[in-house]
Amino acid sequence: MKKSAVAALLATTMALAPWGGPVAVANDFLHGQRLYSLGDYAGAFVVWRDLAQQGDARAQYSLAVLYQKGQGLAKNDARALEWARRAADQDYKPGQILLQKLQAKTRAAAADVEAKPAEPKRQLTDLQRTEAAVGNLLRQISKRFADDGTLHYGGLQSRKLDDAIQVTIPDVVVRSSKGDLFELGEISAMVRHLDQRFDAITLALPGEIRFRSAAGLRGRATIAERLAKLRWDRELKISTEFEVRLGQLVFLDGAGAEKGRIGELLARADVTEADDLWSGPVRISLSKLNLTDGDQSGLQLESAAIVLNFQDLDLSAYAAYGTIPHKDKQAGGDGMPTLESMLTMASGIGLQVKIERLSVRNPDQGAFQLANADYGLELTSPDGKLLNFALTLRHTGLRGMGGAAPGAMMPQDLDIAMALENLPIATLANVGVTAAVEIALLGGVNSSAKQFNRLRRELSDATTVLRLKQVKVAARDYSIDMAMTLLADESAKAGFVGGGDLRIWGLTKLLSALGIQDLPALAELIKLGDPFDAGRGLLFALAMQPDGLLAVNGDPVMSLAPFQDKAE
Repeated sequence: MKKSAVAALLATTMALAPWGGPVAVANDFLHGQRLYSLGDYAGAFVVWRDLAQQGDARAQYSLAVLYQKGQGLAKNDARALEWARRAADQDYKPGQILLQKLQAKTRAAAADVEAKPAEPKRQLTDLQRTEAAVGNLLRQISKRFADDGTLHYGGLQSRKLDDAIQVTIPDVVVRSSKGDLFELGEISAMVRHLDQRFDAITLALPGEIRFRSAAGLRGRATIAERLAKLRWDRELKISTEFEVRLGQLVFLDGAGAEKGRIGELLARADVTEADDLWSGPVRISLSKLNLTDGDQSGLQLESAAIVLNFQDLDLSAYAAYGTIPHKDKQAGGDGMPTLESMLTMASGIGLQVKIERLSVRNPDQGAFQLANADYGLELTSPDGKLLNFALTLRHTGLRGMGGAAPGAMMPQDLDIAMALENLPIATLANVGVTAAVEIALLGGVNSSAKQFNRLRRELSDATTVLRLKQVKVAARDYSIDMAMTLLADESAKAGFVGGGDLRIWGLTKLLSALGIQDLPALAELIKLGDPFDAGRGLLFALAMQPDGLLAVNGDPVMSLAPFQDKAE
């Protein structure tokens, strides 16, 4: 992986720092952050107060948090609102999110102070409250279509039943950004009040959806099995527990000819609360997909799933994000926060994509198959001080015929697992992301020797580790098998020590395909390889030595120390 690419990745993960601000931060602000993390809220207040009065948006936001939670001083919502507004006025995203949350709380409190309706009107008030909950739910769904389409529906109609309130949502229509139209018709919501905060909502979904493409093609989808239920949080105006399950979908064209089937579509969230923080997975999956376009073209998929897993999510901040004007949001698509924004709201985020038995055929392009795939990314910072990053990339059985056949360089089977563990967030903020990435990947640093030595010392103290647990690549003309571990070491001239083995089959074909087979330096390096497997492969034992030299099979080949001894 190139250094620039990993530098960009770690720049994104810096959002895991508890205060989510820019990398270039003042030492005074970080001192306040350290005091806060140690529980010295009064000390943090003294540090941040001076910075906030000088116009530091991060400090202004931090004071708002202290006033909001009553940490180190008396709880004061008015002061919290004042400092949050100052931070928001400087376009500081966490300040904008907190301001929206506090404003919503203020409006709710004002509404509660209003005179309560007379006893005969209580039923009407229940109906209005229920309609408001359903309306908020629909608005949340509409926001998810902010970039990719719109949701339209008629006026809500409600009536009280023995054990629930029924809300009818007429004329539901979804329009995509490309002009495709989906007519759902009428949806009925049964709402049961669980307590002062939560409602249980069950939706009666239609058994048929009519659609019209932007090109004018018409058709419909029938749905034999339908389930939609959720627990709605009236306070945060969001749902963390929901399940939407559609079974036996059949797609028909305008003439009634079948064009495809889906065995099941599922969207499910199981996010639970502990100490005002929320953790758990959100899953979207489908199974038994079969689409056809004539006898020669088609797509079959056994199953596919996307799982987003949250750790210690500040749900109120996430809910408030939906109230920020769209033009002020960081671009994320689908009305969702970007990964960078999400990391300011949670101590960890995991994303996993799984695919089982995918097959595509086309008379012009040929046939394509993928047996399975499993891709995962995880970013965590349980204590707010150390950052951990893990990446997995796996697929098997990538095959094809005709124009869809994988090329000589395309991995038919892939298994990569890597991790960067115990990156100190304070070091990344103080010294800089770029320098940290440069040393972690053993490249030269552009920063001063003093900064490099500080980085080397602090990474060593944190026991930072880079693990290439396994890199297995199998293509038509070559194969690679590699594993390596590098440990941060203050006494090492390059900052890290460690090593691993690299095994390559078909190296000559690989270099030819890359067009670098004639480079003299590579020719000399290849001579150091130890043949194995009856000469079909070459083994390169790599070692990062304390003196900063990279050795291959015991022979030093180059120095990775960015500074000479005199510079140290």
